[in-house]
Amino acid sequence: MRKLTLAFGFLISSASLFAQNAPLACDGRRATVRISEITSSGTAMGFMDAVAAHRAWVVSHGMTKDEITTVPVIVRDEKTHTRSYSDKQFWSIHIHGSNDPEPKHDAAYDAFVKMYRDNSDIKSAYDICLPNYSLK
Repeated sequence: MRKLTLAFGFLISSASLFAQNAPLACDGRRATVRISEITSSGTAMGFMDAVAAHRAWVVSHGMTKDEITTVPVIVRDEKTHTRSYSDKQFWSIHIHGSNDPEPKHDAAYDAFVKMYRDNSDIKSAYDICLPNYSLK
């Protein structure tokens, strides 16, 4: 009986562990949102080249419904109240075409990740669920 109780306890604790790692339900499409900042040794052009390589990798791995949009952040000068596009901060959203796991990473994946790292630092990143009604 003691072994049965221990086994049952293990199963319950394992189930909660697995539940914590299971993807959250998303009635829509998952998306990853990031703010990236160009490093002192990087360039905006190098960063945008990384974005292009990232898009190419996504398409080459059959994720043709994925969308990756990257734009410069609009900054406001507090003294003059004028607005301009930043050449240092970029906002990106990767809307995933499905809720399936991503394909295995390969050399091309490592190459575009290196391009990002050589040119930028991620200042914030969030995974979100875009509801179906927002995707029209």
